[in-house]
Amino acid sequence: FLSANVYSQNSVKRPDTYNYNRGLEELRNENYSEALNFFNKEIEADKQNGYAYSWIAMIRHTQEEYGRALTAVNMALKYIPKRDVDFLSATYNVRAGIYLALEDTINALNDYASSIKTNPSEENTYEKRAQIYYEQDKYDLADADYRQIIKLNPGGVMGFMGIGRNRNAQKR
Repeated sequence: FLSANVYSQNSVKRPDTYNYNRGLEELRNENYSEALNFFNKEIEADKQNGYAYSWIAMIRHTQEEYGRALTAVNMALKYIPKRDVDFLSATYNVRAGIYLALEDTINALNDYASSIKTNPSEENTYEKRAQIYYEQDKYDLADADYRQIIKLNPGGVMGFMGIGRNRNAQKR
């Protein structure tokens, strides 16, 4: 998720305020309670800062506060600019992770699909979705995601490893 913040290739202006930047700094240092304090201060100053809500959701998820994480992530998805596909996609992935923690695979798969629709070049999302399909013995769907990973990154190994694992599970 942090990489979506740093390596965004689109020209979206993200927050550059004291509290937001301090929250990111504390998050990088794994000081979650301090980061949460700064992001909450940021929300007090700007109630429509979807970026701060995203970070709050990620922290709440890490702390296993799933109800609060869902509330924050839903606010984030409401306010993050649609043209910021990297951050929006990462936020869908955060919500999918929350749903998985709550054992709600249907909503998790829906969020992975939304993430892929938002940013179809993000390999990690295909990998996460393929894992769910693998666990459900839906090897054909998992294979499709692994083939997409190979298409996006022909020199990478994850897609090939996933297809091999699926074949092994099917004793093929």
